[in-house]
Order: sequence, then C-alpha cells, then structure tokens
Amino acid sequence: MAGDPNENNRISDRYIEDGSYVRIKNIALAYYVPTKYLSKLRIHNLKLYINLQNMWTFTKYTGLDPEVGASQANDNVFGLDNGRYPASRIYTFGTSITF
Repeated sequence: MAGDPNENNRISDRYIEDGSYVRIKNIALAYYVPTKYLSKLRIHNLKLYINLQNMWTFTKYTGLDPEVGASQANDNVFGLDNGRYPASRIYTFGTSITF
C-alpha cells in the first residue's frame, strides 16, 4: 500500500493473549440470631447478612477485565477488549428485624 509503507493494516496476532479466567462472583452469608437471645428485646427474628460481589478474579490476562463483551462500535464483534472498566467490588451488609 503506497500510503502505509509499514503495512500496519495487516492482520496480526501480536496482541492476542489468553483471556481465560476464574471469577468468584457472589458470596452471600447470613446468620439468624437464636430466639433465646431475642426474647428480652421483644424481637421475633433477627438476621445479619453480608453479600460480596466480584471479589476475586484469577487470570494471567494483562487487560483490565478478561470478561470482554461486545464491541462498543459494532455489536457483532465479540472478544475484543476495548478497555472497558472492570466489574466493581460491591460489599453489602444488612440486618432484617421482625418484631
């Protein structure tokens, strides 16, 4: 090609890397306080819970997130990392009380 002497438009596998990964996506734990401790407080039920999302991703992928989706420019192009942000870690703590 006359306009590109280095032929940079050629198809290349230079930037292809293994995108395999294992992700711990969701951990949910709940503890129900025994009713014998709640009777003096006039509480029928008390549940304490924690929910952890996107805690760990195990991969050798060098990009931000190995879980790439469709291309932003073209919805038919899958597996192309356009630098989308990684999934956020979310910590949720809570209680549920029944009187």
